Amino acid sequence: MESNVTPIKFRNTANRRRRDNAAPSKQGMDFLLFFAVCAISLFGIVMLFSASYYKALSETGNVMSIVRNQIGYLVAGILIMFFVSHFNYNILRKKWLLITAYLVMLGLLAATLLWGRTVLGARRWIYIAGIGMQPSELVKFILVVCMAYYISTYPKRIGTLKGFSFLIAMALPPIVLIYFQPNMSMIIIIVALTAVMVFLGGAPWKYLGSVAGIGVAGIGVLTFVAGYRTDRITAWIDPWKDPSGKAYQVIQSMYAFANGGFLGQGFNNSRQKLLFLPEMENDYILAIIAEELGFVCVALLLAAYAFVIYRGIRIALSVKDRFGSLTAFGITCAIAFQVIVNVGVVTNAFPSTGQSLPFISAGGSSLLVFMGAIGVLLSISRNMKTSKTPAIKATDN
Repeated sequence: MESNVTPIKFRNTANRRRRDNAAPSKQGMDFLLFFAVCAISLFGIVMLFSASYYKALSETGNVMSIVRNQIGYLVAGILIMFFVSHFNYNILRKKWLLITAYLVMLGLLAATLLWGRTVLGARRWIYIAGIGMQPSELVKFILVVCMAYYISTYPKRIGTLKGFSFLIAMALPPIVLIYFQPNMSMIIIIVALTAVMVFLGGAPWKYLGSVAGIGVAGIGVLTFVAGYRTDRITAWIDPWKDPSGKAYQVIQSMYAFANGGFLGQGFNNSRQKLLFLPEMENDYILAIIAEELGFVCVALLLAAYAFVIYRGIRIALSVKDRFGSLTAFGITCAIAFQVIVNVGVVTNAFPSTGQSLPFISAGGSSLLVFMGAIGVLLSISRNMKTSKTPAIKATDN
């Protein structure tokens, strides 16, 4: 008697698993990340025009003088981002390239101390062939790639005191050079990035705890050694103690947020940009955005940054290659830390310090470096493997 039941065919799950863990599958880059960064940058151009309108008019007589340069940098940055995204990120794994980049980075930092231009008491800019750049912007990403290479190439060394000390020693020379610029906020970001990288690499807790304690103590000492840093702490704790002096900038920023309210005063209707708020086109541009477009727009902007950070973490967790995963995590954390520091300073949650808002603040070197870093993220997303097994597992630390 014949049966009408169709036999069940079992798939060869072992072969399927081997195919899933095979070579990388070429796929399209993360276009959601690409368009999110482009959208934030274009929004930044619009708000930079509004924020810099009166300053540009008073200094040069041309209302477009500041935003015009930024548009040129943005076009170059998008081209760099797209160009870098088409390269296989594994080219960064070459030892000679990383050593060269590290030495060039130190050379530029040293040259900045010797021949850099002093602006507002800090020597952070150097001009090469008439083009200004801030070498400290490169440090975050070059260190991330160098540490990712070392951890992925010598995974067992990070658990030893020698390997852990090597990573710490890698970060010390640029930190020392940046301290003499001075640029304390950049040092804090670099220290935080170093801590993230050694943590992801699987360093023992006893090493992490000891270095964290030394780092916090060191930053505290360096903060109170310099008188102007102590003044910033005092102005942060009680801004109204010196409203026309050390706390003037942060008070004007708080005025801008208060004037903006929930929906803002309207585009181009800021009062603080009438030369009341210093650095309104740079570090404090978020205050102008808050005053003109209100809390709602600021919340949407922060949501856009959160989306960029989410896509970066998603890429880091999806790629199976350990070097690519660590690099993606490091780049994403660098962007996140800088956004957090800028927003914290503008809202007086942190003491006043100079860090730009990524993709929005005026400044060519910052924009180009961040665009190049996003290009690396896009390259990693383009060369992901099909396996969903993360390169960094919970058992690593």
